[in-house]
Amino acid sequence: MNNKSKFSNKFSNLESMEDTQKYIKEMHEMSDRNARITNITFAAVGIPLLIIFTLTIIQMFSFTINLAKGSIDDSKPEIVSTSGNTSNDTSAKDSNANTGNTSNTQGTVQVTSEKLNSKLYTYLTDSKNRTSSLNKATSLNKGNSKGLATTFIAQILRDNGYTISDKIINTDSLVKQLEKDGWEKITDYNKLEPGDVCFTVKSTSGAPSHTYIFMGWVQAGKTDNGYIVDSQVSEYKDTYHQRNISVSTPKKDKFDFFMRKKID
Repeated sequence: MNNKSKFSNKFSNLESMEDTQKYIKEMHEMSDRNARITNITFAAVGIPLLIIFTLTIIQMFSFTINLAKGSIDDSKPEIVSTSGNTSNDTSAKDSNANTGNTSNTQGTVQVTSEKLNSKLYTYLTDSKNRTSSLNKATSLNKGNSKGLATTFIAQILRDNGYTISDKIINTDSLVKQLEKDGWEKITDYNKLEPGDVCFTVKSTSGAPSHTYIFMGWVQAGKTDNGYIVDSQVSEYKDTYHQRNISVSTPKKDKFDFFMRKKID
């Protein structure tokens, strides 16, 4: 018998020995235990790490959304709604309105050194103030809620300490009076500030078709729409609402210019 055959017989005898089989079995069992330990270790360490990573991603995503939302909401003034009043829904009518009211006041009296814009804005954030001014304007207009836009804006000015005649009942007379009082006339809507008195493009009469008070942009950095105060309650259900500024719509004229009282 050659050496190779002898080695094969010895190796075969070695594999058949009881101790050898026992040893092999123990090695397999040890390997299985090590595999289970490895799986348990991964579950104990890996799963918590995965949970922490997932929560971190969720928090970062939520923070990004809230930050973006905040940048939009910050531009919107806090306004309390008003209801129960009616007004005009055709702006151009106001420029030709004539109710025959009389007055014993003529207006160039200056308000205090406080910037009028700030007073108007603060006043108009309260729905009770807006309702009060609207009711006074309606009364001046003999109870008629149509063609009230200019009368309403003039009444808001009076309610904030600015002396202006209650004969001011259309946009043309309002512009002329404010110019006489030294107000600035500015056509760049990018310079609008809350409290500015705005006028839209000219109607067929040659006067601005509508007037309102600017309260802020709907979205920061965009000039297409803003928050405003005017008398068009019948259409918007509130004296405070959104309106197109730098763009025209099929029913609403766009901004033409605004007027601002110079700081004393």
